[in-house]
Amino acid sequence: MFITQPKIFISSTVFDLTNERTAAYNAVNKVGGFPVMSEKTMEAQSTDSLTACLSKVMESDIYVLIIGSRYGWQPEGKESITELEYLTAQSKNIPILVINTTYPKEPLQKAFEGRVEPNYFRKTVNDAFELEKELELALKKEIEKKQNEYFNRTEQVYSNLVKIKFPSQLFIADLDIDKKEVNKYNKEIKRSFFKPSLYDYAISALYMHGISFPHDWIVWNGKIITFHNLQDESIGLTKIIDRGTVELFDCDEFYDISDDQLSQFKYLLKKCLETKLHKMKIKWINEAKMFAFLPIQKDISDRWLPRSIEWTKSNKRATRKVVEIKRNLKNKEEVFNMRCLAFKTGFENFDNAWYISIKPEWIFLWSDFRVCQLAFKNIQWLKKTERNMHVFNHFNFILRYLQIQPSKSISLFDENNDYQYIKLDKIEKFDFAPIVPDSVWSSLEVDGNQKKMIDESGNVDLFGI
Repeated sequence: MFITQPKIFISSTVFDLTNERTAAYNAVNKVGGFPVMSEKTMEAQSTDSLTACLSKVMESDIYVLIIGSRYGWQPEGKESITELEYLTAQSKNIPILVINTTYPKEPLQKAFEGRVEPNYFRKTVNDAFELEKELELALKKEIEKKQNEYFNRTEQVYSNLVKIKFPSQLFIADLDIDKKEVNKYNKEIKRSFFKPSLYDYAISALYMHGISFPHDWIVWNGKIITFHNLQDESIGLTKIIDRGTVELFDCDEFYDISDDQLSQFKYLLKKCLETKLHKMKIKWINEAKMFAFLPIQKDISDRWLPRSIEWTKSNKRATRKVVEIKRNLKNKEEVFNMRCLAFKTGFENFDNAWYISIKPEWIFLWSDFRVCQLAFKNIQWLKKTERNMHVFNHFNFILRYLQIQPSKSISLFDENNDYQYIKLDKIEKFDFAPIVPDSVWSSLEVDGNQKKMIDESGNVDLFGI
């Protein structure tokens, strides 16, 4: 199925229909097609003429038969090459347009005409000028019909959007801290801030009370906003709020008020995600604005070790290396930097449903987890060499790793404990995209990957989660 420029094969005898074939060539160009013609556009090939012509017919989107006076060359002493081309188009269900002429026909050609006419309504023309006009009209209608058929059909497509779940309500209360006391405390423990924010003061106030609390809450307009129950005295945040100001809000009631509050709600979701991923040894790298898998073990020389994770891929256990250690080229005993699998995220609200977008990335870090800016070219090279299949595998792995699957007694990743305030559901499917033939997608891959993408048992739900 063509998408933009259809290939249109012009089939007829050649030497007696020079003007007519030129007219057909012009008509095809006028409608934006690519004319496939032995004397004009076909390249030299290391095969015989019959094989070359029939292969071009099979590659074409529309087949045009012009019936002139002569039956033409019969390569095997039976059907002419023109009739063999016609039969090939029929066998491949390629749309066929027939243009007949008023020229006197020799007996074999008359018989061929008789075999064609019962199958296709033909247009009869008197000369090349009329042929060009009629063929242009016929091609326009055929192309428009196929394009309408193509673009009006849709198929389910997978996005990088994943539905998320979170509590339906959140708590809001006034922050109640003494900045002077907090500054005094920070000075005593030599914990300095440059232009501290109200959030920094709140964190220090918790430390001052000896409270270690997850950072899945935000401070906005002098208030703390969180999914944690601020009416529960056992919650550490209650030590730095005015408990008499605690209010309970429906989430949609909060974020529907203004774009500013929608932005703050998205920020709260991000802080919850950070807390969830922190338990999985995935860190928010603020400098790069992305999450990155971190190493979790060191050797006896206090050097970071590579990190690999086992996961289920197509019902088989597979191992994915998420942190690769790069040694110093001059001294193999030293760690130069670390290549880490990473990903960017975003939160979106469509039709009262919330989604997280996941975009796989790569990042290089120094041993102290600072971004290694020297590796910019390495990242560019990685992105340039990765194909659709690689990116899909990265996405599939990341999504599976972040998901909680409560329906199973054993989590896909046993080391992960559940986090209650944000959960990732299944990848979202949309049914509004025009159908794109699999051959178009697979043509973007190298030959080896194209073979892997073919499944003899039929279509496969690649994500299946």
